[in-house]
Amino acid sequence: MLVKEIINIGEKIEVVVQDGLNADEKACFSMVQDIPQEDEIVITMPMLKGEPVVLSMGQRVRVNFFRERGQFYFDAEVVDRQRTDTVHLIRLKQTSPIHRLQRRSFYRLKINLSVLFRVVEQDFTYDKPCYIKAHTIDISGGGIRLLTDEKLEPGQQVECQIPIGERDNLELKGVVVRVVPCVEGNYKFEVGIKFVDILEAERDRLIQFIFQQQRKLRAKGLI
Repeated sequence: MLVKEIINIGEKIEVVVQDGLNADEKACFSMVQDIPQEDEIVITMPMLKGEPVVLSMGQRVRVNFFRERGQFYFDAEVVDRQRTDTVHLIRLKQTSPIHRLQRRSFYRLKINLSVLFRVVEQDFTYDKPCYIKAHTIDISGGGIRLLTDEKLEPGQQVECQIPIGERDNLELKGVVVRVVPCVEGNYKFEVGIKFVDILEAERDRLIQFIFQQQRKLRAKGLI
């Protein structure tokens, strides 16, 4: 598949670059401005924490973009650099097929969200029917870390309500895999929860939300 078949003008993307030999990769924020050829896109200069990231002619990058079905990516090469009165533009040529990111590992976003959870029995009948308030430390497509005053035990089953929109919550089942007493802060326990019996459509919605939040934080220069 070529980029013209799936990428849209005005779409926000991530451009992953490597800063020098053997350096860590860094994901930068950009936007598609034009699609001049079936295998080429023109993007704004990538930004990282509010600062421009200069790309060289011939430099190879990876382009990430997101759909309801998950995260996709392709490799590309810088083939032109342009400058208008108001913006620097980069022309990228697709050099690989488009791939879907495999779900063996999930990106974990550090974010403070107000969530609800309740303890349930092994068959997911309710043990404590009332929801308990908690705050997230981080979240991924595979699980969540919470701060709570509720004493939980590894192996306990829980049901979580996670806000992914103004009026939209995901209700996900999980199992407690880690409980650590907090030595500071306003909560007593840090709890790690692994999602179980999650539908792919639910995971896709969660991952889409995570990357939307990631893009917002990156655009503000917070990550």
